[in-house]
Amino acid sequence: MGIPKFFRYISERWPMILQLIEGNQIPEFDNLYLDMNSILHTCTHSNDDSSDITKRLSEEEVFAKIFTYIDHLFMTIKPKQTFYMAIDGVAPRAKMNQQRARRFRTAMDAEKALQKAIEEGTEIPKGEPFDSNSITPGTEFMAKLTKNLKYFIHDKISNDSNWRNVEIVFSGHEVPGEGEHKIMDYIRTIRSQEGYNPNTRHCIYGLDADLIILGLSTHAPHFALLREEVKFGRRSGQTPALENQNFFLLHLSLLREYLELEFENIADELQFEYNFERVLDDFILILFVIGNDFLPNLPDLHLNKGAFPVLLQTFKEALLHLDGYINEFGKINLQRLKIWLEYLTQFELMNFEQKDIDVDWFNQQLENISIEGERKRARIGKKLILKQQKKIIGMIKPWILKEMQLKFAPDIADEEIPSLSLNSSIVLHDLDSDSEEDSENANTKNIYKEKQNEVINQNIDFLKKAAFDLGLIVVHSNSTDTYSLRIDVDAINPNETEEEHEERLQSIRRMLKTYQSSILVDDQSELDREQQVYEDRFKKWKNEYYKDKLQFTTNTDEGKQQLKKLSCDYVEGLQWVLFYYYKGCQSWSWYYPHHYSPRISDLILGLHQVIDFEKSVPFTPFQQLMAVLPERSKNLIPVCLRPLMYEENSKIIDFYPHEVKLDKNGKTAEWEAVVLLSFIDEKRLIDAMEPYLSKLSPEEKIRNSFGRNLTFTFNPQIDEVYKSPLSGIFKDLEHNHCVEKEHKTVSMDGKDYVYGLLPDAKFGQDLLAGFPTLATIPFDYKLEYNESMVFQQASRQQSMVLSVNNIYKETNLSLSDISKRYLGKVIYTRWPYLRESKLLAISDGKTIYESDERVSLVNVNPLDHYLSSFTKNIKISSRPMKDTEKKQFNSLQTSLARKYLKQQAVNIGELTAIIEVLPVTGLVRNQEGAYVKTYSSTSEYFPLQLMVRDIQNKDERYAEKPPQPIEEEFPRGSEVIFLGDYAYGGKAIIDDYSSKTRLKLTVEKKLSKFEPHIGKERLKLDNEQIKYYPSYVISKKLNLHPLFLSKILSKFLIAGIDGKHINVGIPIKFESRHEKVLGYARRNPKGWEFSNIAVSLLEHYRDTFKEFFAKLSKNKDNIPSIESLFPNYSPKQCNDLVSNITEFLKTFTANFVKVSIESDSLTKVSISAVEDYVERYSKQEPKPEQKHLAKVPRDAILDPKTSFSLLRTQKFSLGDRVVYIQDSGKVPLFSKGTVVGYTTLGSTISVQVLFDHEIVAGNKFGGRLRTNRGLGLDASFLLNITDRQFIYHSKASKKVNEDHKQANSKSITNQMLQEKVTEMKTKKAKNLLNHIKKGGKQADNKDIEEEESFQEKITAPQPKTISYRALINNEVDATSIIDSSTRNEKLPKDITANNVYSAVLNQIRTDGYSAEQDAGPISTQINQNGLPYQLPPGMAPHAQMLPGNFHAHPMPPPPPGFPGVLPPINMQGIPHFPPPNMMFNANHLNGGVDEKGSAELKEFIKGNNNNSNRVTSKKTKILKRPENSKTTTKEKYPYLQISNHTIRRA
Repeated sequence: MGIPKFFRYISERWPMILQLIEGNQIPEFDNLYLDMNSILHTCTHSNDDSSDITKRLSEEEVFAKIFTYIDHLFMTIKPKQTFYMAIDGVAPRAKMNQQRARRFRTAMDAEKALQKAIEEGTEIPKGEPFDSNSITPGTEFMAKLTKNLKYFIHDKISNDSNWRNVEIVFSGHEVPGEGEHKIMDYIRTIRSQEGYNPNTRHCIYGLDADLIILGLSTHAPHFALLREEVKFGRRSGQTPALENQNFFLLHLSLLREYLELEFENIADELQFEYNFERVLDDFILILFVIGNDFLPNLPDLHLNKGAFPVLLQTFKEALLHLDGYINEFGKINLQRLKIWLEYLTQFELMNFEQKDIDVDWFNQQLENISIEGERKRARIGKKLILKQQKKIIGMIKPWILKEMQLKFAPDIADEEIPSLSLNSSIVLHDLDSDSEEDSENANTKNIYKEKQNEVINQNIDFLKKAAFDLGLIVVHSNSTDTYSLRIDVDAINPNETEEEHEERLQSIRRMLKTYQSSILVDDQSELDREQQVYEDRFKKWKNEYYKDKLQFTTNTDEGKQQLKKLSCDYVEGLQWVLFYYYKGCQSWSWYYPHHYSPRISDLILGLHQVIDFEKSVPFTPFQQLMAVLPERSKNLIPVCLRPLMYEENSKIIDFYPHEVKLDKNGKTAEWEAVVLLSFIDEKRLIDAMEPYLSKLSPEEKIRNSFGRNLTFTFNPQIDEVYKSPLSGIFKDLEHNHCVEKEHKTVSMDGKDYVYGLLPDAKFGQDLLAGFPTLATIPFDYKLEYNESMVFQQASRQQSMVLSVNNIYKETNLSLSDISKRYLGKVIYTRWPYLRESKLLAISDGKTIYESDERVSLVNVNPLDHYLSSFTKNIKISSRPMKDTEKKQFNSLQTSLARKYLKQQAVNIGELTAIIEVLPVTGLVRNQEGAYVKTYSSTSEYFPLQLMVRDIQNKDERYAEKPPQPIEEEFPRGSEVIFLGDYAYGGKAIIDDYSSKTRLKLTVEKKLSKFEPHIGKERLKLDNEQIKYYPSYVISKKLNLHPLFLSKILSKFLIAGIDGKHINVGIPIKFESRHEKVLGYARRNPKGWEFSNIAVSLLEHYRDTFKEFFAKLSKNKDNIPSIESLFPNYSPKQCNDLVSNITEFLKTFTANFVKVSIESDSLTKVSISAVEDYVERYSKQEPKPEQKHLAKVPRDAILDPKTSFSLLRTQKFSLGDRVVYIQDSGKVPLFSKGTVVGYTTLGSTISVQVLFDHEIVAGNKFGGRLRTNRGLGLDASFLLNITDRQFIYHSKASKKVNEDHKQANSKSITNQMLQEKVTEMKTKKAKNLLNHIKKGGKQADNKDIEEEESFQEKITAPQPKTISYRALINNEVDATSIIDSSTRNEKLPKDITANNVYSAVLNQIRTDGYSAEQDAGPISTQINQNGLPYQLPPGMAPHAQMLPGNFHAHPMPPPPPGFPGVLPPINMQGIPHFPPPNMMFNANHLNGGVDEKGSAELKEFIKGNNNNSNRVTSKKTKILKRPENSKTTTKEKYPYLQISNHTIRRA
């Protein structure tokens, strides 16, 4: 946990230390370290407090999530040298106190949450929930985790080239030590070895704030912390999928630079040499007093209550008065620490004064000597002095005003400098009226002199202070033992002007006036009396603290001894923690044996000691389990040890209380409370456990022992089967090439750790490529209350605001000059995270300067055009800006200034010019084989003053490269991707070379009957089901004002009874955030469109709360109050109404999926259908076929490792088939899958792929899949084999392609003829159908043609009407909602007519013949998800198949009050018809011709209609249904019965 709230505080004080990871726009790192416990808790917990109660995760699901997370982090950072994974082992005793408190608290909270859920009637799943306390060394879960992680590492090294090329180190729970400190031990050790690169680039993943401090302690500039996006305040309802999760880097290079700014103002004022690295070490030490995992915070020092500025300011003050640094490379200099504590005590006194002030305080005139009183006097320009001191000022005044009139030469002799003796009789007379009389009575000079010295000595401090304020110095003569005042000529500018001279005199006059108007005190004894009262009250205040928190008082000798021990223990704890951070664990057994710390002023009692630690040994895993786990988690320890936790005769039963007390102790959050648990007595614990250890099983004894760090390497000579630890879940590794052995730690014998900044380490502008620095732009800085928006709300703390100096303006460079120098060239933007960009244009709001490349570059396509940074003959032109460009400039002027100031605390000053750039995105290989820069297709805009012209260390990843010889670019035996038509996306091996430009390949093609197109079929169905309509059309249809519609479908605020704003809108579009809710809204250039699902929900909202909706739609206030809308309602009625509305919206919007506007996805049902299909399809293993090809050009192959930028240019559509073509990452090489969604993440796209086979790192897409087949991937890992965008055609394949086109053309012609015939048949059938419905009368054309209204557009074809409750509970798919306005439509008037229609059009039997007899059933059943899935490939459901055409009975209104649930429609009385479509062929439906039906039809057409009970006219009363009557299916349709969804004659 580290330092509470530290991460947030420093992020708001220094806002630019965080970098959002976008694609590959981050530095390269050599070493990546994972604090694995952060991952374990992330993968086993959820942000929702109730999720652990209502959800159950199996162990295999937990392990799969952990694997995925590790791989995701690895692929994000891509370390070049070392990958170190560390799980917490047995911790030092100092940490166990905190672990024990946290685990007791966790168990208590889980029990209470479960009890609450039961009381509220929440459905609790079967099985035990995951106990997070099992993430403790020695548990069975942790043992399984180690086995599974080893399996995962073996799998990755055997199959992932990126893992093979780095050193993999794994430190499991068997190895003692906390994960982050095992990592730091490793870093300390390697940086102390000879040959260590001081510019090694480190990255640590972890959530603990103390990782920031640990990172700073290394003094490594190239150091970053990786962590997920942190959101403070109210959490959103959904946790994003891992591939959509934002990750940030916290760069210590920037943090170090910000800290250096904080101390820059005292650098020249220290009494010793200033060294920022040493200051940084001291800063780390002083942070310990605000609390960490080992020590409680000092009283009243809380970050959220202003502790950080206090620590910083008091530390600066102390530095000015120190003779050296406090932290001496891990050892505390206690005497120097004392000086800082004295300054920090002033903070404690201020807190005392604020809390202890009362009437007596003022009666006793304690304001005279209090800190607050002094601050008040300073604010009004008053001083507090003795009457005697005022006389001194009166004596000095005439002399100083006279002498200061003079001007002094620079070389004036000392004896010529004006001075005033303080020991003359005149002075003494002025100081004391009785002095002269005393001298005459005493008649002795000695007594007189002693009197003089006494008066002077009593006021010497005052004299020194007054002399400094008045430009004087106090001089003491040792020979005569006298004092005098002398003008400080060294402080006077010898070349001062008359104005400066006069200003100096005025300053002295003002200071004299201040002294003479001071608040007077009679004598020193009065101040001494007040001081004594103050100190007595202070002691009493501290004593109450000790009595309340630690149950002792300081009034007794015993209490004083306890206080001294408390202080000694805390100071000892400071030293232990500092050792732990700088040298590793110096004592496994030491711990701070108190829940609270001493008062700040009492810490001085602990400074007079010699601190030494006993090394000792760590607890065994089971000893730690027994020390930290509560009785509620007894199932996590061996059975034989459990009785010690609950049996009455247990010797240590007092270690396991059922309830524990909590004390917030000044904190605000419950989780920060002090858990008042007893401390474990080590000896009692070990003695109690000893008799039971012999009963441990062999497996348990292994779990109770220590292990070693392991290293894993790739060995191609090893080829063996590695057994899966979860057989049936994870497959055995058939070809394991991984070797596992003990990791040999480099010995430190005879060596010392190296501290501080290493020689040759780069920093500032010399940092390696990608690492940010402030040094590339000149600026001024100041701490201000800037309300910086680093997180979700404005900061209430000060931020370091950087005011940029415009170097282009200061050097008088015109825009014309700048454009000539830099347009069309590479510059650097996004300061301080500099990114290479090409400068396209510069504008000042009136004129725009642009290069001739600008128009083509904006739309650059890397496939057919590439850019070079060495472009020659760039033409520069200027022109007046168009009106639209001026408008854009003005808008950018405002938005950029606000963005930099509020988000980054950067004041850019006057924004006179804006640059337009294209960022570099990577390298792409051109036709000649050279690798050249590619640029984004989207322009970015920046203030001119933030343009950096050049940098010291350029990023080699974007360095252009000339063509390589073919044998170097494609060595023999290397694997590439074939792009030819024969096996597009297939594996190819380089056999040899046909020439200097051509290759010989062996291409492997996996033959299968067909590539599944289920994704495209489902996309077509989705598009038919979810229809989108422009907002103006919906506005007109629903009779709502367009503005009201826009607000109600986004954010519509009203004020509740308490005045708080409440959103009563349906949040499906977010214009400002560039987001939408999937399936409900979409944005196009013309505006927003909303789906029929959104319309249905809106109508349901309106129907449920009719009066509220009507009043809201007519309201004209910006934010109406509920009372103004319902003035006749009581407050309780208003509250109830608002509560019902918010609960209604919460219920129906809980499962909304928010995505960026450009994102899209198949529906949940379609994704499930794709999964069902590929699950069957994947069982058919395709047969591999190899083909040898010669004279293959380089354009026909692709090396995926060097083609990331090219691959990212691909376009993907829903339903596309893709193949995974990288030999690294989360998916096996050449795995195929279907695109079921895509999400934009900044400038990159995450493609959601449903793979044909399950994968270890796969997921279930948030419950949309049954199996682990889903994964979101960057486009650079995939090749689109449906839309083959890189295909290379040889002459032969081109000819074949042309032949295919001709054949397709003929096929299209035949298809058009067939469609024409079908159209004619349909027209005849409709005429006949109309004739039947008209009772045999011929209908005219107007009757035949159907009038298409908006109502028909928005509802047809639609799925069956369902309850919205069923939708949100995932009982049905969202696509099965229909517009509620269709509910009042009646059922088809004549079912027989439909049978006739089918008979005429498709000649389908209706006499009970089952197609199952010939070809198996073609079920047209509409399942619970609203879509037919049993159609053959290529079939789309006809509109008549969809339940939207069998309109249900009118929907009953919701019951009074909330929640107004729509009951599901009873579909039992609605027949299902086969699709009336000629697309069925003999293979699809072998039903044959319905001869009996045809005969009846012929008789009917001839007029021989004798069978009135089967086919009746419109006037037949049998088909009429009385209103509100309840009839059975047989009563409604006596001529039909439903059997197995096939229509049969009764």
